[in-house]
Amino acid sequence: MHTMRRRGLALLPLLAVATACTTGLPVAPKPTFVLVHGAFQDERAWSEVVPRLQAAGHKVVAVRLPGRAGDTTPLAQITLDSYRAQVAAAVSAEPAPVVLVGHSFGGITIANVAEAMPARIRALVFVGAYLPQAGAADQSMAKLAERDRWNGFTPQNFVVAKDYSTAGVLEQDVVMLFCGDCSAADQARTLRDFHQREPLKPAGTPVALTAERYGRVPKVYIQTLRDRAISPQMQQQMLERTPVARVVPIDSGHSPFLSQPAALAQALLEAAGG
Repeated sequence: MHTMRRRGLALLPLLAVATACTTGLPVAPKPTFVLVHGAFQDERAWSEVVPRLQAAGHKVVAVRLPGRAGDTTPLAQITLDSYRAQVAAAVSAEPAPVVLVGHSFGGITIANVAEAMPARIRALVFVGAYLPQAGAADQSMAKLAERDRWNGFTPQNFVVAKDYSTAGVLEQDVVMLFCGDCSAADQARTLRDFHQREPLKPAGTPVALTAERYGRVPKVYIQTLRDRAISPQMQQQMLERTPVARVVPIDSGHSPFLSQPAALAQALLEAAGG
């Protein structure tokens, strides 16, 4: 009796392996998130979201675009292609297709990367972002922003360098535009960490996109319903021109990574299939 029980116990691991081989499938690795910040910011914008994605088992890469604080690249050399190259390098470094996420101006950047390397991207996720249209002209951030008649920007919001190399936002308007729904601490953090000057050349450069490449990559759009920088009306107009697989609304202003990090992380996980 004891001999038969020992033999039965010895067979259990073999039976488990056999069952897995006949009924189970290999578990695919979870995709890497590559996160791209918007204008006037750097990769620190994602600091509340990154650990939530990592806790769900994902690798996360937050890209710092050229022209941010500490970068010694001459401003005249920073172009929209510079942004694309920086993000494309991060995507290429990963062994499998990634979930590429862009906030605000980052939507232009991730679309440009998708046009260059569509097979390397599992999904594009636009977070309160510009959503450019394949095949359309004048798809620059500056031109798209001009069409937004409902946002909080005016010509008086901006401080442009004398040589037109960079632009910044007036300090008294930063919170209203970017983080009006944030806590007092996060509003202070926005002024301290995310109030940077933006190179102007990339913002004025149209992105050229095709239906055959950019158009074939699955897209998710996360709507920011109280946005003063890219208005909900403008977001809806862009969605009508470029349909996406899924729209996820979040009741936030332009910085859901600060005001609604848990909701944003959950939306990103759903976009990744997790």
